[in-house]
Amino acid sequence: MSLRDQAGRSAGAQEESQIDLTPMLDVVFIMLIFFIVTSSFVKEPGVEIDKPGAGTTEACPNGTIIFAVDNQGKIHYNKNEIKLERANFFAKAAKDETPRANIVIQADEESPAYVVEQLFDTLRSTFSAPPCVSTLDE
Repeated sequence: MSLRDQAGRSAGAQEESQIDLTPMLDVVFIMLIFFIVTSSFVKEPGVEIDKPGAGTTEACPNGTIIFAVDNQGKIHYNKNEIKLERANFFAKAAKDETPRANIVIQADEESPAYVVEQLFDTLRSTFSAPPCVSTLDE
C-alpha cells in the first residue's frame, strides 16, 4: 500500500467522524423564532412610579395600554412625556393596534389628584369601558 492510499483513508475517516451541526442549528433557530413569535411584551410607561398599596384590585385581562402620572403631575406614555390633550390620540392609536386591551393609569403616591382625574375623564370619554387604575407595586 502506498502512502497516498493511507493518507486518503485517514482523511476520509476524519470526515466521517466529524459531526454535522447544521440540523441542530436549524432546530435552535426554529425554536428561537417560535419563542419570539409567541411571547408578549409589556410596554412600560418609561417613568419610575412609587405606587401606593390598595386593599382591593381587579386583574385587567387582554393586555394593557399604560399611562403614568409622576409625582410632578406629568403624564407619560411609551417612555415619553405627553400633554393631556394628546392622551386621547395615543390611546386611540394603541386601541386600534390591540382592540381588546384595557387602559391602565399608574399614579405616583404624590401625584396631584386633579391630573389623574383629568386623565381618567379624558380617556373614559373616548372608550366604553372605564380605564383600570393601578396602584399596586408589581
